[in-house]
Amino acid sequence: MATINWERPLTEHETAFKDMLIAGLPPVIARHDVDKYTGGWLSPKTLRNDDSRMVGPRSHFKSGKKILYRSTDLVEYGIRRFGVIEKEILL
Repeated sequence: MATINWERPLTEHETAFKDMLIAGLPPVIARHDVDKYTGGWLSPKTLRNDDSRMVGPRSHFKSGKKILYRSTDLVEYGIRRFGVIEKEILL
């Protein structure tokens, strides 16, 4: 896995997706709950692996044995790691 390019500006669609998703999330999410809050888009295992390779979200907090992420960092990581494309179905 290549490193994530944090310098690249998000596209219009990526920014809209980020804003939409963050609006419904708490400000901080524990690693073990990310799949619940992101509808399975992100998984605790992927985050653990990427954190260990230093390619995870920009920052996190540690409290006891828990790892916590800012929702904004978590969503932007997901967008930059996996990409987001909006598709419309025309009837």
